[in-house]
Amino acid sequence: MALGYWRSEELVFVSGESEHRGYDAVLARYRERYTEGDAEMGQLSFTDLSVTDVDGTEATATGRWDLDFERSEDIGGRFTLGLRRFSGGWRIVRDETSSD
Repeated sequence: MALGYWRSEELVFVSGESEHRGYDAVLARYRERYTEGDAEMGQLSFTDLSVTDVDGTEATATGRWDLDFERSEDIGGRFTLGLRRFSGGWRIVRDETSSD
């Protein structure tokens, strides 16, 4: 989870009716949902990707995500990411994800 997200209290993650603010809160949500190790996390894939460069320092990415599990029903949905370029590279500053 850590690599692509901005390590800031200003990070925003929206999924369904819930909103989490701050890197620590987003990381806690991730750890709570995926506590059984890599096998239970499934195989994540992305399709229908589109990236729009706003001004060279900010961009928006949209697409579809699908998570395939071995032991349970697969899930998927759409996402919109707000991206910002920092000295260390591009980071997700806002993640809005929905499920089918």
